[in-house]
Amino acid sequence: MATGIIPPNTVLSKEAEYRKKMYTESYSRLQHFAWRALNVHKKSNTELVVVCIQVKSKWKPLVDFLMPGYDWEANHATNVELTAKGIAGWGICNIVAGMSPNIADAATKEPTEGHFKVFVLADGGVTIYEIEPKEHA
Repeated sequence: MATGIIPPNTVLSKEAEYRKKMYTESYSRLQHFAWRALNVHKKSNTELVVVCIQVKSKWKPLVDFLMPGYDWEANHATNVELTAKGIAGWGICNIVAGMSPNIADAATKEPTEGHFKVFVLADGGVTIYEIEPKEHA
């Protein structure tokens, strides 16, 4: 799936539905990460991206790279799907494009003005969204 709006009658695969659920459940937190990228780190939407990654997935090496040494098992309840959320450098776009060549153009395309790119990564693939930064308490 590329950056854009999903038409209302689109039938998503089970994997795409799961990534949509990850995004929806994390939406306010992802907005806050975009806000932090812009207002705390003073970076633009072409310097940083927001990520939401299923930890126990093929993306685990990327999670470990972005959050080295974090003890996922010790810091989360059992039977909970572990999800890494945060901001990453624009270079991650090339990593995602390399691992998912079918969405390479969307992965490396700059987001629209006023929005940050969000990568939702899980075993079933990649979904790319754009999100408006918003501060949340």
